[in-house]
Formats: sequence, structure tokens, C-alpha cells
Amino acid sequence: MRDPVRLFDALRRETVTALGGVLSGFWGTIEEQVRLEALAGHDYSGAQDDRMAVMALGHRALDLATRYRESLERGFDAWRKPVAPPTADKSLSLMSEGELEIHLAGQHTTELLDHQFLHPLEQLEERLQALARALGVEGSRPNPVRPEAAVAAFVELFGAEDLTRGLRPLVFNQFDKRLPEVLGDLYEKLNGMLEDAGFGFQSGSGARGGRPRGSAGASGGSGGGGSGGAVGSAGQAEAGDAWIPDGGVVEHSGAGAGAGAGVGARADAGASGTGGGAGGGPVHAPGGGARTGGIGGVPMGYGIGAPIASSPIEAAAAEGRPPRYRDVVREQLAQWRAAGHDAAPVADDAMEPLREDLVPPSDVHVLRTEDLLNVAQILQGDDSAPYARALAGADARELGRVIREAIRGGVRQLGLDADATHFSTDEEDAIDLVGMLFSSISDANDLEDRARDFFGRLVVPYLKVALTDDSMFNRRSHPARRLLDVLTEACDGNAGETPHDRETLDRAERAVDRVVEEYDDDQAIFELAAAELRDQLEQQRRRSELAEKRAAEAIHGRERLQQARAHAAELVASRLSERMLTAPVAQFLDRHWRHHLTQAWLRDGAGSGRHHEAIALGDAMVQVDVDAAHARGRVVAEQLLALQVPLGECYSSCGMDATAARDAMARIISALGLPDAPRRVHRPESDHDEVDAMAGEGALAGLQIAGGTDTLDFDPEVAARMRRLRVGQGLRLVDGDGHETTARIAWVSPLTGRFLVVNRRGMRRMVASPEELAALVAAGRVVVRSTDAPFDEAMRQVWQQLNAQASPKPGAGRAANG
Repeated sequence: MRDPVRLFDALRRETVTALGGVLSGFWGTIEEQVRLEALAGHDYSGAQDDRMAVMALGHRALDLATRYRESLERGFDAWRKPVAPPTADKSLSLMSEGELEIHLAGQHTTELLDHQFLHPLEQLEERLQALARALGVEGSRPNPVRPEAAVAAFVELFGAEDLTRGLRPLVFNQFDKRLPEVLGDLYEKLNGMLEDAGFGFQSGSGARGGRPRGSAGASGGSGGGGSGGAVGSAGQAEAGDAWIPDGGVVEHSGAGAGAGAGVGARADAGASGTGGGAGGGPVHAPGGGARTGGIGGVPMGYGIGAPIASSPIEAAAAEGRPPRYRDVVREQLAQWRAAGHDAAPVADDAMEPLREDLVPPSDVHVLRTEDLLNVAQILQGDDSAPYARALAGADARELGRVIREAIRGGVRQLGLDADATHFSTDEEDAIDLVGMLFSSISDANDLEDRARDFFGRLVVPYLKVALTDDSMFNRRSHPARRLLDVLTEACDGNAGETPHDRETLDRAERAVDRVVEEYDDDQAIFELAAAELRDQLEQQRRRSELAEKRAAEAIHGRERLQQARAHAAELVASRLSERMLTAPVAQFLDRHWRHHLTQAWLRDGAGSGRHHEAIALGDAMVQVDVDAAHARGRVVAEQLLALQVPLGECYSSCGMDATAARDAMARIISALGLPDAPRRVHRPESDHDEVDAMAGEGALAGLQIAGGTDTLDFDPEVAARMRRLRVGQGLRLVDGDGHETTARIAWVSPLTGRFLVVNRRGMRRMVASPEELAALVAAGRVVVRSTDAPFDEAMRQVWQQLNAQASPKPGAGRAANG
């Protein structure tokens, strides 16, 4: 296998064989699902369409499998010997709704898998590059085993009419279920084959040397990769001029910079989120299933009285494998507690985690996971007000500490001695992670008291999930994770001010009620609750889009008015400058003509015929005044007769009736009829209406965004980056207390380049120019980052909290979490 050509063929054969197995029995499974749904549903016509479609696909199963394998083989051929790209067809064509939904489903699957297999893909990429050099392949080639290749090959199998509306989710859900299991084993095998052949992975944590990975301590890089999306000072230095705002954070001064630098490791948008990150390999685990410890069903190997390795990451290295996500979490939590963040100090709470290197005394009871689940079942229907107060900051205790206090009461209800009961480390980890997760969601979103009560009621159900299947923390498709995402989106910035907003909150409350009342161990209840709420959010999104459109139109209208007024003021000033004019003519130019110019600019645009006619009217009036001063009576009379119609239009556009217009004309004629009428240089009157109507529109917690950049302190390079931002770019707005909220750019002015920034509900937060935005970035008040799902954003903050080198004192976790 040290022959590069033979190794390449072996890799190709293993890949095609493994991925081809994804379609083995695929259509039979789908047909059975369609049959069951038809029995449970009431749409006979739709069910028949689904059955006919899946039967047709089943008849073509062999052909589809062959095409799938051939597509994968072509990917390897293109990697080894790329063919000349076909001439691009520059014609435009519309994609049907069916094709669009299929492609969107494929993109969603690719995104999830890229996050899940981040670490093994990095290893495989580097090893394949080494193999490419051995084969004499020049340049960088796309990895033929990347998730995108497998998903694209699957998407290409279907035409626009192959999958009915009801069949699409079944097909892609089944594919999403099968492909990760195959990819996990395949990546492990391919990496092993390449390593055995001498094509090693040059990682900072590996033993082979090579480039160091960005990390802080043994697991800093691991934690950073999982936190997702932030580009700190180190990442920015690597990015250089290739700054990509859609997936990175513009560095800024302030307290958050240090933490961000330790977290960020990638600048591309695909690095956001926790799934598969953390410098450790992905975790492949089915949802649910009781266990005694470990993320995603991976046994931890750490129990009371068991042999203890120096750290989970070192233990993984000793076993010859990359650290798993659970290893990294455990390491980070241990370091976090060692820094003085233990939420259960010995002097104040007996239910502290028992040290793993000590055998418990005979009179100490270590709470088993089964016992803790029984306690959680008792607490699930109890008063959730203590959790809501902790989320609102009304309680000085951390949420994790409040959870422990509640568990102590539940232990007493079971008849156990709470003073002699301790948590195992697994249970301690679950409590801390759930506490930090919910605190981060509360801190990172604009939640009202009613919404915080929703999240408080979900604390115990989510603790039960973390105790039995904590792959929730790194698996994006986890149903409990999806529910928190849609619940946060429904509640963020929702004060229930309109009937639609109140309806959304009512739907959210019903979803929470369903979970609290029905969840025991079946995680499907989370998916059902999320699906019901998601339908309401679709209506909310449409209303948000309409609100954004109206706000953008209003701002654009004011900007056009300001630009028209500025242009008119410039013309008036140029005509009055250093010219000796009679008072009526100067007044006409400064008032009526100014308004006429503005209206012509707004209605017909600069440079239009009507706009030129309006400019010519002012110039003609100036010339009439000059002729009158030289006693050219006949010329003046002829010019005034010729200007009657344009003057009438001018007065009409100013809103003057016929009588007022005749009076104004009479004053001008009277002044021009006397050659020796007093004349002087007039100064244009200040127009108070020209004050920037949007000055002070910034709603960023007391920070008023004002027009102009003369007094702004900003970095021109950062301002240039801001000008490259596009509609949809995610932002994080930071108020004076360090509280972050989600926002995004909804509109960019084509006239001034200013940004309309809205919250998750489409409500305007501020309007800022690129220079103003650069100043806010420098002040730490705005962070430019891709818009992550609420759960991803919360986990990013959890990683920052775990990585932060805060002062070791009780109660500091809440501050660090902000």
C-alpha cells in the first residue's frame, strides 16, 4: 500500500463500496414509511401519489445505485486527473419549486455533516494532499470524500417530478440517518489506511510535529473549534486581506476580545456551531437510550474508584485516537471548576461532586443517574419560578446552583439523606452544561418575563436529556436542540404588543406545556412541539419581511428627500453667490425655486427633462434681474411673458393657489420695473427641514447614531470591510452592560451605503453608515458574525465561558457568561 497509485485505487474502492451501501434497501424502507403514514393520515390522494412515486423509484433502484456509484467515481477521477471545465452557460433559467426544495435539503444535509465531521475531514484533507504530491497531482483539489460529494451525488439522482411533496422529507430524513453512520466509519478507515502508508496528519496535538493548532493549553484549540464562528485576533492575522464577513468576527477592543481570540479557529462560515468541532472527532450516537455517562453514548471510563488518567485528552492520546467531543467537554469543565467556578462549594452545599481519585466513605451515597432521573421526574411539574429568576438575573446564584438546590429537595422527597449524597462527575457535568446553556440563551437574546418563564420550565426536561443523551450539545439534528431554536426565535424581542405577537407567544407556551407534561424518555415529543411552533414562525417571518420592507422604503424615501434638498440648496447657493439681486427675485430663488427643484428631482430624477427645465427657470430669473438692472425694459417684459407658464408650474408645485401666485408675480414685476430698485447680495436661508431626519435613530442601548463622520474615531480599513457587508449579514449588538442580542443587516441604502439593522423579528434596531459601524466595532458594541442558530450561539458562549481565564471566585460564572 505504500505505492501511491495502489493506495489511491484502494481508497476509491473503499469509498464507493461504503457509500454505495447507503442505498442498500433504501427504497424498501421508504415504501414502508409511506405505507404507515398513509394508514395514519387522512389525505388519501396525497398518500396515493407518494406510494406511486416511491414504487417508481423502487423499480429504478438498481439504476439509481449505479448512477450514484458512477458519480462518486467521477469525483475521484476529477481529483486525480481533472477534466477541462465545460463552457459556462450564461443564460438564466428558473428552478422549479421541487428542484429548489431538493437542492435546499441537500445543502442542509451538507452543512450538518461538515460540522459533524470537522476534525476527521481536516485529517483526511491533509493526508490526501500528501498523497496528491506523491502522485504528482498539482494544485489543491476538492476532497472526493467530503460530505458535499456524497450529498451532491444523491441530489443528482432526482428530477423535478421524481419526489412528491410528502416524499421529499422521508427520503432526505432517511438519507440523513444513514449517511453519517457510513461516513464516520469510512473516514476512520481511510485515515487509517493513509496513516499506515506513511501519509500522517501534521497536527499540533499529534506526535508528528507540524504546524501548531490555535489553542490555549491542552484543549484550547479543541474548545475553540467547537464554539464556532468567531475569528479572534489570531484568526484575523491568518485571514489577512481575505477577510470574509459572512463567517468571521471583526476583532474589537474590550473585554470580549480575549475570550474571542481563544475561541476562534476558522474564518469560514462552515466553522460555526459546536457539532463535530472541539478538535476531537465527531460522535456517532443514536438519540435516546439510558446510560451512565458519556456524550452520545460514548462510555467515559471515569467512575468512583476507577483508575484515573491525568486528563481525558491525554487518555485519548494514550489510546491512540483523537480526543472525542466528550473528552474535550470534560477537560474544559474540569479546568473551569479548578479555576474556582465550582457551583457547589464544600462549606455551603453537601451535594458537591465527589473527587474521582477518592473511594467514597461508606456513609456517603453517590447519586446514580437513575436516581437523579427519578428526582428530575418529580421536579418536572414543580414550580419553575426559581429557574426563571436565575435566568433574569434576579437571583444572585447561578442557574446550576439553583438546579442543585432543587435536586436536594427532590432527594429528600425520595427519603434519602441529601447531606450525605454526592453527584457523580457525569451528573455534575450535565447540570453545569444545562445551566450554562440556558443562561447563555437568556443572555444572548431579548427575552421578556413570560418568555423566561418558558425557558425556566424547560430546564428540568433538558437536564433529563443531558443525563441520558447529551449528544444534544454537539449534534445539530437533535430534536431537543431544534425546539430550543424555534422557541428562542419565537420569543426573542417579542413583548406581545400585537395580536400576532401574542398568538406566537401562546403557541410557544403550548409547545412548552406539551414537553413538560408528556416528556419522559421519548425525544420525539421535542420534534412534535418544534414542528407545531415552526408553522407559526413561518407566518412571523413573512410579517418580519414586510416590516423590513416598509422600514427600508421609509428610510430610502427620507434619504432621497435629503439628497434632493442638498442638490437644490447647492444650486440656490451658486445662483445667489456674489450676485446683486432684488429682494423679490432672491426670495423666489431661495424659497419657491428651491422647492420646485426638490420636487423635480424627486419625481423625475436628476438629469431628467423636467429637472433641466426647473434649473433653466432659475437661471432665467437671474438673467431677468440683470437685464432690469441695465434698464432693458423690453427684454425684461418679453422674458417675463415667456416665463409665465414655467412660473405657474413652479408656484403650483409649491402648493400656492392662483391668488397667491398672482401676488408673488406682481411683487417680482414691480421690483423689476424699476431699474434703480435696491439690490444686494443675498445669503440663502437655512432650511431646518434639512436636518438629518435619521440622526439619533440608533437604538443601541443609549448609543445615538448621528449623521456625519467628522467626529467619529474609526479605522479606515475596518470601515472598508464594513462597506463589503451584504444584506443578511449577521451582527451581535452589545449594550452597555455587555448584554448581546442578535441582529442582521436587512437593507443597504443604494444612495448613502447606510445599513438598516433589524432584530430577529424584523424590527429596526439602528441605521448606521459603514464608518459608524466601524466605530461601534472598535468600541466593542457591535460584532460582525454569521447568524447562527440560537443553540449554536449559546454553545459558543458556553465555550467562551469555559475558556475564559476569569478570577476564581464564587458567583463569577454569571458575569463570565455575559
